[in-house]
This record gives sequence, structure tokens and C-alpha cells, in this order.
Amino acid sequence: MNMFLNLGLVFVVMVGAYRVDKGYSEVGKILAFLTYFTIILNAMINISKMFVIISKAVASANRIAQVMDVPEDLLLQVCERLAEDSAYICFDHVTFSYNKTEPNLEDISFSLQKGETLGIIGATGAGKSTIAALLMRFYDTDHGNIYIDGENIRAIPIETLRQKFGVVFQNDTIFEESIAENVRMGRTLSEEAVQEAVVHAKAQEFVEEEGRGYENLIYIRGANLSGGQKQRILIARALAAKPDILVLDDASSALDYKTDAALRHELTQYFTDSTKIIIAQRISSIMHADAVMVLEEGRIISYGTHETLLETCAVYREIRKSQMQEM
Repeated sequence: MNMFLNLGLVFVVMVGAYRVDKGYSEVGKILAFLTYFTIILNAMINISKMFVIISKAVASANRIAQVMDVPEDLLLQVCERLAEDSAYICFDHVTFSYNKTEPNLEDISFSLQKGETLGIIGATGAGKSTIAALLMRFYDTDHGNIYIDGENIRAIPIETLRQKFGVVFQNDTIFEESIAENVRMGRTLSEEAVQEAVVHAKAQEFVEEEGRGYENLIYIRGANLSGGQKQRILIARALAAKPDILVLDDASSALDYKTDAALRHELTQYFTDSTKIIIAQRISSIMHADAVMVLEEGRIISYGTHETLLETCAVYREIRKSQMQEM
């Protein structure tokens, strides 16, 4: 269509120039004809583009329908409960593989009481985020079981299970909306709950500074916020509903040490009933946890308090040495 448009314009100009030169026509008529010709051909080009758009839309709609029609594979199952005095969160010899060939997690066992904090540290690809994904039942384990409050998560309806969580993942999304709506995330939360979450996430300072406010618009993907500001908005989103289980997956990597420490203080003081799982690369973010898990290639190589791991785990000592610049 572009070729036809340009060749047509060349033809009109050549013929028009010849007719004007011979006195058969006037310049104004030729220019008017060129204008009409351009309008018509541009309309034809737009029509041809519509056929491409429609064909892509039909293919995309068919694909969406296929995905929506896929049978649910995370079905409810009848499972035995643990004893009433069991831990609030329990991983019982959990093994999982994404490709079902090599395990991404192997024989993971640990337990947390209500309100306790678990820190998870390890190299990239060690399986830290996979533990959070299994806990929220994005996938089912290949072997072993996961329990929350004594009940196997396979026996908990997905909607009920997910409502227990407040989560910040590594690549969570900031939407082109107000700060309040980004924190509220479509939930029926009061304005006071949103503001309280912002305070606890240590985001009040930049949210309420001059020229800003809770109704201030955030650009798409948080383009008008710094990395630390985006993380604090996401943390406020997770805290807003006062979740039973709080999962922070490398959620403070862009925060300075002072803000990170202040955030930990807020979690300790105001979210005592929330069981917290903090996945981090920095030891300072997890050193005050009730227990710390060190993962390597999908296996637990050490588990205990910060002080215990410093004495018993060479990998943990090496991480601390590299981060704290100790000799």
C-alpha cells in the first residue's frame, strides 16, 4: 500500500506537470487532486492495517480462551490435619522440580510458630523464591507436604489460602495509579488502613512531602519513584491488610541500612501476630530473625539463629565477611 501510494503520487505529479505545461489544467486543480488522492490512499492504508490488527486480535482471543479453559490442576484434596499443638507453618520433607527431572528443592523441612520470623539466604538460584511459591501453592510439591495452622495446604481453598498472605516479590508491579490505589490494590481497605501501612513501611516521608500525597499519581512501573521508594510502596501494599503470613522476597534490597533497620523495627513492634518469611541477599535484613535458613542448590545446608550459624556454617560466615567487610 505504501508503494502504491508513493507511485501514485509520482504519477499524479508527472501527469499534472505535463498538463499544466501544455495549458490543459491549472496548478490549483493539480494540488487539490494530490490532496484528495493522498487522503484516499491513507484511508486505504489504515483499512489494510485494520485487517492485520483484527487477525492478531482473533488469534490472541483464541489463545486466551484456551488458557481460560485449561482444567484446574491445583484441586482440593482431603488430607489429614496435624496435631493441634503443631507449628503454624510446617514444611515436611518437601521436594520439588519445575522440569520434573532435576529437583529445585530437595528434602526441605522446617517449622515456624505463629508470629516467628524466618530469614532465608543463599545464592541466586538456590531455591529461595521457590519456597514462597510452594507455600502459596502456585505449584504442588512433588514429594512431602506443607501445612499451615495444622492443615495441609492442598485441603485449603485457593482463595482462602491466598488471603492469609501479604507478599512482596522481587519483580512486583507498580501501576499507573495513585499511591493510595497502589497500596489498596482493589481491596476494600479504609483510608486509615492505607495511611497506617504507608507509615509502617517507612514511606510516609516521601509520600506526604510537599507536592505529593496519597492521591499523587505514580507513573507506569513507578517511573517517577526511586528504587527504594517503589519497594516501600510495595511493602505498604503487603502490610495494608495485616496478613497472617508476610513474605518479603528480596523486598529491601534497594533500601539503605538505616531504613531497612527501621522497617524491621516496625514489623517487630506492630506485626507480632504475623508469621514472617524474609528472603534476602543481605545478612543485615535477616540477622535478627528467630531462625535463619541457608540454602545451596536447593538444599538446606544450615539452619539456626544468626549466632549459631556464625559458629557452625562456613558459607554463612563467608557471606557475612564479604558484606560486613570483616577480616
